[in-house]
Amino acid sequence: MKKVKVFIAGFLALAALGFVLQALGLAPKTKAPEAPKVAAKSSTTNEVKEKPSEKSSETSEATTEASSESDDKLPKISADQMASFIDYFKQDLTDKGVDISSYTFHSKDTILYVNVPNDYKYYSKTDLQAFADGLQAKEHEAFNVWAGINGVDFKSYPMIHIKTDDGNSLVSQKMNGKMEVKVK
Repeated sequence: MKKVKVFIAGFLALAALGFVLQALGLAPKTKAPEAPKVAAKSSTTNEVKEKPSEKSSETSEATTEASSESDDKLPKISADQMASFIDYFKQDLTDKGVDISSYTFHSKDTILYVNVPNDYKYYSKTDLQAFADGLQAKEHEAFNVWAGINGVDFKSYPMIHIKTDDGNSLVSQKMNGKMEVKVK
């Protein structure tokens, strides 16, 4: 019982100290965290400021168009940007120590296709599921960074389909975002 009283007394003393510090203005000021989309916009704004000599009228028109859209919506990734993302994703995987020498990457519209060696179709469903989930997690990590750099909505990930080199579909992403193994 004595320990409880000491604990309560200590808690009340800390609360009183906090109240006094706040009243004196000595308590640290906290700021509300900014949404990630604001940070993405500021990075594109910095790009425009860093390169004012390159087609300044076109960049100001693009900035005006972007700001005339809803402030809380960034554009989704387009088919034209997929090649840039694939290059970034491959470099990110290589930087993380993943051997991608036996994989090929390409896209159709905003779908990322990963071709793997034919012997992957003989792997167990659980191994394929683990591989697909791991690849999807790495793709999401890379896409979040790439989207921030390129001013794209980081919530609209490209869909992933994993195929063997002979064209058999192994794993595809469902509309709910989960990876589904196609082989039996």
